[in-house]
Amino acid sequence: MVSLIENTHVKNLSFLLLATLSISASAILGKYIALPPEVIILCRASFAAVLIYIFCKIKKIDLKIKSKKDYSSFAVNGFFLGAHWVTYFYALKRSNVALGMLSLYTFPVMAALLEPFFSK
Repeated sequence: MVSLIENTHVKNLSFLLLATLSISASAILGKYIALPPEVIILCRASFAAVLIYIFCKIKKIDLKIKSKKDYSSFAVNGFFLGAHWVTYFYALKRSNVALGMLSLYTFPVMAALLEPFFSK
């Protein structure tokens, strides 16, 4: 039993470290890729959409939006996430990686502050 718990713990820590490495690498790559921020965002979003679609198909996760009222929530969140990514990559291009990393965490703060206005 202890072995199973330790394996799960190590697996979860490994995923956490991989996620941290991925998010940290985006700042350095965003700073030094010689493309406009819009192109970087489009490529990044397209790549992520394909991977998420494949993952959901493999896991048999339904991607349909069930409720009509959820469309506005998805649209508002999508707008803010898009604005966040644009400002993040512009910050990386115009400033240093440290300030870019600070700006990376503005979307969760904005979402947390605006959530009471959109949900009960």
